[in-house]
Amino acid sequence: MSSAGEVESRTTHDPKTKIKIWRPAAFLHADPQNPPPPYAIIILNQPIEDHRLFVQICKNASLVIAADGGLNRLRHLSLQHDSGIIPHAVCGDMDSVHPDVLDHYSNLGTKVYKDPNQYSTDLTKCLRHLSSPEWKQYTFRHWDRYQTLGMQDKEDEVSEQSSISLDETLDVLVVGSLGGRADQAFSLLHHLYAVDEDPQIQCGEIYLLTPESVIFLLEKGRNRIYTPVARSQLGENVGIIPIAKPAVISTQGLEWDVQEWRTEFGKQVSTSNHVRSENVEVTTTERVLFTVDLDCTD
Repeated sequence: MSSAGEVESRTTHDPKTKIKIWRPAAFLHADPQNPPPPYAIIILNQPIEDHRLFVQICKNASLVIAADGGLNRLRHLSLQHDSGIIPHAVCGDMDSVHPDVLDHYSNLGTKVYKDPNQYSTDLTKCLRHLSSPEWKQYTFRHWDRYQTLGMQDKEDEVSEQSSISLDETLDVLVVGSLGGRADQAFSLLHHLYAVDEDPQIQCGEIYLLTPESVIFLLEKGRNRIYTPVARSQLGENVGIIPIAKPAVISTQGLEWDVQEWRTEFGKQVSTSNHVRSENVEVTTTERVLFTVDLDCTD
């Protein structure tokens, strides 16, 4: 069951300590009385391996968007497991989605956004459409769900945010894989860095959910990651990867903590470390990837 702290937010700043707070486990809980706060899912054109987890996170999401051929994957899952998931939209250049699949979901109400621009990926197209004002109604609908469940403490927060575009702070869970083609794997990691440089993308944090891991990009400075391994589907294996540039990191809560440790490709990187606390802290001089594996065994 989610704790109250996990429900309130996945990614916030502690105003007193200026620590960036991350709660990747909040996506993975299946507690109908404590749903996660609003987030969107983008389904990539890659195999969906854990259908039970996938259905769970889709049903808790405010928005479900397929990236072009990701709609084929969703249809395949529906035929195999009767998932019943109907995405709000499909975005891309539509060179991968099957015409009959597109017609099927379009008839069910899925909006189709075709963008032939070959200088942006289907994932980028999805993120840009997700940032458009029309999606705000779905975010408000999800906030209403809090009040329906008796979480009156959210009422003031809804009132305070009603004058802003809530979709600007909607976190995004990208469902994909780092397997398959190497160039596509690097492209996914590139997107985690690139979104901050795209003025057309206005959303919260982006998490990449693969069949094996949750991956996200830590901020410069102090980061606290809630890792309730014993009470969630998070595993214990973590990595801290300096993709863009060298960084100096300090950690607390891992089996092999480091202090003022320089990490750089071609020299030394932190992989195959283990969570040893429900709170892992990472202080870093540059943005670095944080990966934590999934343990979805029954």
